[in-house]
Amino acid sequence: MPDSEFSKMQQEALDRMREMQRRSRTVVNSPPSPEPPPAPVSPPSPPINQPSRPTLDVNNLFKNILGDGLKLDSEKALILMMLFVLYKNKADVKLLIALGYLLL
Repeated sequence: MPDSEFSKMQQEALDRMREMQRRSRTVVNSPPSPEPPPAPVSPPSPPINQPSRPTLDVNNLFKNILGDGLKLDSEKALILMMLFVLYKNKADVKLLIALGYLLL
């Protein structure tokens, strides 16, 4: 690239930089525009009676599926859920076996 083209591009870049600095100074130094008054707040409407969603209790879920023979604490329930998600996403079999070993 000839030196004249490089100098021209460099000068254009400097001009753009100065223009951006000038614009930013005008934005920073300009007085803030008055904010519109806040919209009046209407009182909240009474809640509509919707059927409540049942909460998910993992321990009861696994007890219903597996019976009372399996004692589940939160760690084991988490590992079981991880196993399920990883199995559905076609994870490595070695990883699934390792997580299964942690359940023992």
